[in-house]
Amino acid sequence: MFPVYLLEDDLIQQKLYRQIIENTIMINEYAMKLQIATDNVGEFEQQLSHVNQGLFFLDMEIADDAKAGLKLAAKIREKVDFAQIVFITTHDELSFLTLQSRIAPLDYILKDYGPQEIQKHLIDDINLANQNYEQELYHHACLFRYNVSDRYFSLSMNELIMLATDKNQPGIITLTAANRKATFPGNLNMIEAEYKNLFRCDKSYLVNLDQMKKFDARARILTFNDDSECKVSYRKAIDLKRILKNT
Repeated sequence: MFPVYLLEDDLIQQKLYRQIIENTIMINEYAMKLQIATDNVGEFEQQLSHVNQGLFFLDMEIADDAKAGLKLAAKIREKVDFAQIVFITTHDELSFLTLQSRIAPLDYILKDYGPQEIQKHLIDDINLANQNYEQELYHHACLFRYNVSDRYFSLSMNELIMLATDKNQPGIITLTAANRKATFPGNLNMIEAEYKNLFRCDKSYLVNLDQMKKFDARARILTFNDDSECKVSYRKAIDLKRILKNT
């Protein structure tokens, strides 16, 4: 679910923007949700501690601080990996500051536009943010990422064969790919939750079925294109046979 956040201190406008946002999400059946609509910068900032993505609609001026939204946007850029930011403001003269600050907003909506034009911008921005989100999901699904200390690596999902753990080395994952073998710290449960395309064949293995050469259902052994093998648990063998039957 892709989260949406709204900061607006004019409560009448906040109610209008909230209605437009929620209606647009509902009508298009987007996998998005308005997490918070508030006029409080502190309350808004608290949301950032556990956020790694989102669409942020920010009023530039909050109370007597004409740059409150700009300051908040800088913090969002610093803390949130995949942030799409939209400013809603009466201050067109501050648009240059967003360039200087390298905020790179998705849009800059002037309240002088009037209700209909503002609504059009909000709807267009939600549509564009959803499109960007889906592209990010596709890109993420096509790559597997891992890190060893402060070094970060990625490889095409087409190359990944399996991820395995060894009870003698808890917390360490062995990656086997078409042209690579590596070890890195991690947790199979967390990886399984993030990469839905991988199949958990037992508690120690997470595999890419696109790399499967054959499955011996009687022996419950998976063989991959590089001739490596892994055992499939009895319960997971039932799931695997169902998957193979439907493909």
